[in-house]
Amino acid sequence: MQQIDKDLLAIQEARILVETARDAQYLVKDYNQKHLDQIINHLLEQVKPEIKGFVAAEIKETQRGCAQDKETLINQFLAALTEELPKQQCVGALVKDSAGKILQVGVPVGVIPVLLSNENVVLNTLYSLIIGIKSGNAILAVPDPQALTTTSLVVKKVKQICEAKGLPKGCLNCVERVTENGVKEVLNHPETAMILVIGNSNYTDATINQKPIIYGSSGATPVFIERSAVIKVAVEAIIQSRSFDHGLLPGAEQYLIAESVIASEVKMLMQHSGAHFLSREEEAKLLALLQPKDNKINPVCVGKNAVWLAEQAGFSVSEKTKVLVSEQQYLYEDDPFANAMKCPVLAFYLEPDWIHACEKSIRLLKEKNNGHSLAIHSQNTTVLNEFALKKPVGRMIVNAPAGFASLGLNANLPLSVILGGFTTGRGISAENVTAADLTYIRQVSYPIKAPEPTTAETVDKQLLEKVLRKILEK
Repeated sequence: MQQIDKDLLAIQEARILVETARDAQYLVKDYNQKHLDQIINHLLEQVKPEIKGFVAAEIKETQRGCAQDKETLINQFLAALTEELPKQQCVGALVKDSAGKILQVGVPVGVIPVLLSNENVVLNTLYSLIIGIKSGNAILAVPDPQALTTTSLVVKKVKQICEAKGLPKGCLNCVERVTENGVKEVLNHPETAMILVIGNSNYTDATINQKPIIYGSSGATPVFIERSAVIKVAVEAIIQSRSFDHGLLPGAEQYLIAESVIASEVKMLMQHSGAHFLSREEEAKLLALLQPKDNKINPVCVGKNAVWLAEQAGFSVSEKTKVLVSEQQYLYEDDPFANAMKCPVLAFYLEPDWIHACEKSIRLLKEKNNGHSLAIHSQNTTVLNEFALKKPVGRMIVNAPAGFASLGLNANLPLSVILGGFTTGRGISAENVTAADLTYIRQVSYPIKAPEPTTAETVDKQLLEKVLRKILEK
């Protein structure tokens, strides 16, 4: 009976929150971009002192990741957003012609539930709320049960800051009673316009909810070091990206493919940069701990550092170890290291040339239906173009740490922590998701050739032509 009561409360809460969000969005949809930007600027300034506390709460609740790395990333990302967001026009007049007539209008879609995971909780929650405000939508955060306290903490603080600056009450909110039936009520509510899913694979099928779904996922990214690459720079970038936040960056590298001719140099530089190559005995112990199956690993291992993983598996590594590496001769059907691992573990493959590396990358991407991101280190334009044309991925990272560049940091990709997963068969976008993706475009049409104006002169001319025709007929 207690379980039934909990479900009923969750369903009732869901209805109230969605309907409150609808009423608030009815007001905020008329805010112009300048007003929305003022709220965001105020938020970005006021939330800075809260980051440390938010991250501490996340680490305490989820036991995943590195507090220092999370703080660094969040502060860097918010600083980049502060520079980037004022340049974006998402709502109101987007395009005008030379005469000042509006050709395109950005329109908010309405109430958007955001289903969050228990990874990168603070950053994902903050970003979702910010792009919701930027696009004039109402955002309803649906926390992962294992990150409910942190998500609620972030949403409440952001609400307080934004409502003090004029955002309608109820425009941002958080589900406090998370049950399966409560979540279904949110997703299926008639007033829900779109669903945003971040890393939660339980809610990715648009046919279930009959709503458009944007899915932001994590990718097990293949990275190829081609012989023309600056190898030292490539290796340092890969180790930095893979070890950062204990392997939780959504686009971080997981499979490293190198040409045989440079393999010994790559391996030596990796060891100097903090990589530990596993013996067969160590590999067996690590797999017993990770228990990779069905593209998932032991949840206890998610977001843990390399030293901790080795200790728990029963072998010793240097305290300076950043990444554990399994050297594989080839990819086989049940290769456990081909499963997505959200911890600092790399699979290392050798190929004789870039053509075989290209084929290996495609197989790794298709084997697990994970066409998310791909990274390559090369100075050869021909090779880069072939990879760009043939790889079934949403984004390709060239000569940069994939974990950071995929987010748009120091890269020409849109700045976002929500990396579209359309190429994995999930959601409706393969791109980095921004505020513009939470709007639709209203197009305005004008005649291509304007009708000629009627004047007294043209009327007289028409009359004269009629008289002349009559005379000629006689």
